Amino acid sequence: MKTFIAIWLVFLTACSGVPVSSQSPIPSPKPAPEPYVPEIPPLGKRKEIGRQFIQAALKEYEFVTDYEVIGQVNRVAGEILQAMGKDPADFHFFVVRQNQLNAFAVPGGYIFFFDGLLKELKTVDALAGVTAHEIAHVTQDHFFKDEKKINAINLATMASIILAGLAGENVGATGVIGAGINISTQLQFSRKNEEDADIHAIDYLKKTDYNPWGLAEFFQTLSFYAGFTRGVAPPYFSTHPGLSERRFMVETLMRDFPKRPKTTDDLTKNWQQDWGRMRAILGAQDLASPITGAPENPVSSAGPHTARQHYLAGVAAARAGQLQIASEHYQAAIAAESAQAIYHADLSNVWMQLQKADLAKAAALESIRLSRDHATPYLVLGMIAQAESDHKTAVIHLEAAKNRAPAQAFIYLQLARSYHALKLPAKEKFSLGRYHRLNLEPGKAMLNFQNALSLLDPLSPLAFTTKKEMDQIALHGV
Repeated sequence: MKTFIAIWLVFLTACSGVPVSSQSPIPSPKPAPEPYVPEIPPLGKRKEIGRQFIQAALKEYEFVTDYEVIGQVNRVAGEILQAMGKDPADFHFFVVRQNQLNAFAVPGGYIFFFDGLLKELKTVDALAGVTAHEIAHVTQDHFFKDEKKINAINLATMASIILAGLAGENVGATGVIGAGINISTQLQFSRKNEEDADIHAIDYLKKTDYNPWGLAEFFQTLSFYAGFTRGVAPPYFSTHPGLSERRFMVETLMRDFPKRPKTTDDLTKNWQQDWGRMRAILGAQDLASPITGAPENPVSSAGPHTARQHYLAGVAAARAGQLQIASEHYQAAIAAESAQAIYHADLSNVWMQLQKADLAKAAALESIRLSRDHATPYLVLGMIAQAESDHKTAVIHLEAAKNRAPAQAFIYLQLARSYHALKLPAKEKFSLGRYHRLNLEPGKAMLNFQNALSLLDPLSPLAFTTKKEMDQIALHGV
C-alpha cells in the first residue's frame, strides 16, 4: 500500500508541473548504447586484407588447379559480374580441395569454394546461386558490417582457422587459435546480412541467363544432405545460419518471377559449359577403392549405355589415371556418336599418355577436322613434335593450344620446354612464369617474369605483357 501511495504521489507531482526530483529523487535512466556504425575501409585497404588472407591460404590449402574446373567457376562468376556491371578482373575465385560443403568470401573480392560443395551441386544454376550469394557478401561489405565479425582477428591466421575448423581438426597446438574462439561464431555473418546477400543474389541472377531458382535448389541440396549425416550439419549450415528460413524467403521472393527453364547440363558440343563434365572431373578422385586402391570402372560393362554416359565415364577415368578404362569408354562413345569432336580430342590425350603416338595423332587430327575449337588435339600434336625433336612445329601447335585454353598451365610448361630447345630464354622464362602463376605459385612466377623482363627489349609486346603479369601479382597476390 505504501508503495502504491508513493507511486501515486510521484504521478500527481509530475502532472502538477513540480519537478519530481524535488519530491522524490529517481535515478536517471542509463543512456541507450550508441548503435554500431561500421567503418568501411577504402578499397586499397580491403584489397590489402584480401592479400593477407591469400598469402596465408596458399600455405594452408591444397587448391584445385584443373583448368576446366577453375574455368567453369570463373565463367559463371564472370557472367554474373558482367550482368551486374562489375569488372570480373576485380574478383578472384578459388577451389580448395577439401571434402566439406562450404564456400566463403573475404574482402577484396576473394571467394573460395570447397570442392566438396561443388560435387554436391546438381546444376550450373545452383553454382550460379551460391556464387551470386558470395559475391553479394563482397559487394555489400558484410565483412565489416558485423560488429563481431572476423575482422577482429588477425587475417594472416584466418586461413588456418577456417580450414582446421571446418575439417574438425585440433589446431590449438599451432598457436593460431586463441583460447575460447569458436569457429562457427567467427565465420558466420549475422542472419540479417545472410538474408541481405540472398536478396541481392536473386537480383543479380535475374540479370543473367541463369535460373534464379538455383539458389533455392542449393538450399534444398544442403537440406537433403543434412538428413543423411546423422545430425552432423554441413559446415555451410553453421557458417550461414537459418538456411531453412532463407530458402522459404527465396522461394517467396521468386513467386512472381516468370518461370525460366533450368540451364541444361547436357552440353557436350559446348564442352566448356558442360556441368556434367565438370562433375565427372570433380568426382574422379573418388574412383579408387579406399581399401585396395584398385581402380573401379565408373560404368559397369553390363547393359547398354549412351554415348554421353561412356563419354563422362571416360572423363572421370582419365582424370583418375585409369587410362585403359578411359580409352575403352571413349571408343564406345565414338562408336555410338562419331561426330563429337570432344570425344576424339579426349581420346587423343589418353592415347598420348599410353604412349601410342600414332593413335594419338590420328585422333587429334580427326578432332581438328570436326572442330578447331579444342585445345587438346593441338597440345597432343605439339607433344608428338617434341618427341620427334621438331620444336619449331611443336611451338606452332602449342601456341594454337594456348590460344584456345589460355588458362591451362600444362601448355605453358610444354612451351617452355620447346623454347628452351630453340634457345629462346626470354620466352622460356615467360612461359614458366605463366605456368607457376596458374598453379598458384606467385613467388616462382614473379622470379621467372623478372628473368624474362631482363632479357627483353623494354618496348617489345612481350615485355609489356610480362610487366602486366607482374603488376597483377603485386596487386592481387596471385
